Amino acid sequence: MNIRPFKRPQPVRLGVLLLNLGGPEKLADVEPFLRNLFSDPSIIRLPIPALQRPFGWLIARLRRGKSRRLYEKIGGGSPQRRITTEQAAALQDELARQGVQARVYVGMVCWHPLIESTFQQVLQDRITHLVVLPLFPHFSVTTTGAAAKKLIRCFDQHGGVREMRRSYVTRYETEPGYIAALTDLIAEEMRRFPDPRPEAIQLLFSAHSIPTKYVERGDPYLRHHEQTIAAVMTVLERRLGTRPPHRLSFQSKVGPVRWLEPSTEDTLRRLAGEGHEQILTVPISFVSEHIETLYELDIQYQALAQEVGIPHFRRVPALNCHRAFIRGLAGLVRARLAAGYPLQAAEQAAGG
Repeated sequence: MNIRPFKRPQPVRLGVLLLNLGGPEKLADVEPFLRNLFSDPSIIRLPIPALQRPFGWLIARLRRGKSRRLYEKIGGGSPQRRITTEQAAALQDELARQGVQARVYVGMVCWHPLIESTFQQVLQDRITHLVVLPLFPHFSVTTTGAAAKKLIRCFDQHGGVREMRRSYVTRYETEPGYIAALTDLIAEEMRRFPDPRPEAIQLLFSAHSIPTKYVERGDPYLRHHEQTIAAVMTVLERRLGTRPPHRLSFQSKVGPVRWLEPSTEDTLRRLAGEGHEQILTVPISFVSEHIETLYELDIQYQALAQEVGIPHFRRVPALNCHRAFIRGLAGLVRARLAAGYPLQAAEQAAGG
């Protein structure tokens, strides 16, 4: 009779991987960051795959000067890595407070720490269950899809890493903590206007645009934003007693293809023509400060507002480490653990 040797169960080691796009931390990083960005077919896809890498190098070389000047205006680099690291630490602390011991990692699509290098750290730490949590509340193949593809490629290159169970959060456009954080920040900023009455303030939800061809092929990005706005307006009405007027626009278009509209620039001009004097922009796509908020909204569109005669133009801060947002992320992690791995085992692991 053959007796199999006793194999002790592997101790539970929980990990959470936060995924984000990334951004250059200093001016010398700008060109290689752009090269990574425009070479990624999940973000900008060319009809001829062989041209993707040369295209990325060419566009990075052509845009480096302009992009460097923009980053100079916001302090010489993007704060996204620092803020994402702070979000990871806050999430790890919140999970521990809720009785779940997990290590939270950060992986970026286009800049350091790249997903590939973070994956190696996850392997070294012998994580047994990994929850993948993109910092993109609204799913798109250009954001969550691009990040997930890189991670899945890492797993495939290591034979699937069968001993590691993993769960994916793909969207959370109406997650209560996310909505609460947005609503809190909007309500707080509304009180700073000369006339704080809700009906006197025009809310402008500004989202990062994507090529319309993706939406036409079924990408839910636009629909998810509309659902977020509907949820926010419901909570605001409950808190304020009325709904402020609001619109959705899109920013950060790159290249000649057709992107989601109306643009934030055109919308500001239209609002000025309609006589609006108090406009509050809400960076709905961005959970951390980046060049889209610090330059486009705070500098470029602030100047445009003055130019077209909007005397009071303000911007809601990005979520960063807002307590409700971090609690919401923790709830998403716990939900995935409950679905893909017994939460009781996770809590037992936290207890030693």
